[in-house]
Amino acid sequence: MEFQQIYDEFKIRDLEKSIEELTFSSGISFWELMKETYDNSGKGFLISFVEKIRDAIILEWMDLKNIIITIVIVLIISALFSNFKDIFRNNQIAELSFYVNYLILILIFVNCFGQALEIGEETLRNIEQFMRVFFPTYFGIIGTTIGVGTGLGYYQIAVIVIYVVEWVLIALLLPALSTYMLFVFMNGIWEEGKMVIFLDFYRKAIKFILKLLLGMLTGASILQSFINPLIDKVKGETVYKTIESIPGIGEVSEGMLRIWLGSAVLIKNSVGIAGGIFLLMVCLNPMVKIFLMGSIFKIISALLSFVAEKKMIQCMNQVGEAIFMILQTVSYGLLLFVVLIAVTAGATNGVF
Repeated sequence: MEFQQIYDEFKIRDLEKSIEELTFSSGISFWELMKETYDNSGKGFLISFVEKIRDAIILEWMDLKNIIITIVIVLIISALFSNFKDIFRNNQIAELSFYVNYLILILIFVNCFGQALEIGEETLRNIEQFMRVFFPTYFGIIGTTIGVGTGLGYYQIAVIVIYVVEWVLIALLLPALSTYMLFVFMNGIWEEGKMVIFLDFYRKAIKFILKLLLGMLTGASILQSFINPLIDKVKGETVYKTIESIPGIGEVSEGMLRIWLGSAVLIKNSVGIAGGIFLLMVCLNPMVKIFLMGSIFKIISALLSFVAEKKMIQCMNQVGEAIFMILQTVSYGLLLFVVLIAVTAGATNGVF
């Protein structure tokens, strides 16, 4: 079957129109992605992917250059006051300098972290919107080609994934990261870093929740593949045998049905792969921005750890860690989609 014929038969054009209505999908053609995956040609996508990474790095570097210079200057000034505090008659001037510089750094950190948090929340909402548009069509194709039970079973898991992204990642974990930043700033002010152990526990708890969500989704998807696909396979074999038993036209009809279902499975896989690539390209630019923000804080704190104030360096390092946790949260949101599509495709490829 021709690609255009299959594309129209499964009403995928409606999916493309719905995707085009999403505000974040400008410049990305779902049609072209499907055509490339159907034709088994990924060169165009690979070139576009590399170009987007390059453009995102260059653009973000230009935006962050002034922030980097400001942070380095503040850290050097603070280090000078700290190292030459003995020339003052008392330490109050040095302490005042520390708190002034620390306040300036906090303002910079809050601004950068707020930007990263806003980008992360927007990206997760884009993922959620795309899931709401994509899943009904994708699992509708599975229901048509494989069986209603299989399509409905995986769609129920898909609904759970959507609510996980909306209520756990966006409504719970992102605000929890804001609270984590507040504790980071408090730890920088207190003597001897009294909250180090608490911050370590807080960070590990967030990462554990993310891993738990991914493990539960993967387990539910795999368990689902043991039930409904096999039931639909038995029903399909019954249909094949019934059609094959028709005198005269049975074998021809059964062969044509298998060809149609084979093409349908191919288009199902093409839709799934195209959906994953589309979402990856949508998330690429914001994820690169968040990654560069976190990397800059980590690199500066490592390079200036020999000369700058210890508390400021520790605070900056923990801010970089918090930004990386935003990136990890967004990555898990994307990974939930990819894992569900991958497990579904693998479980339904060999049904007929």
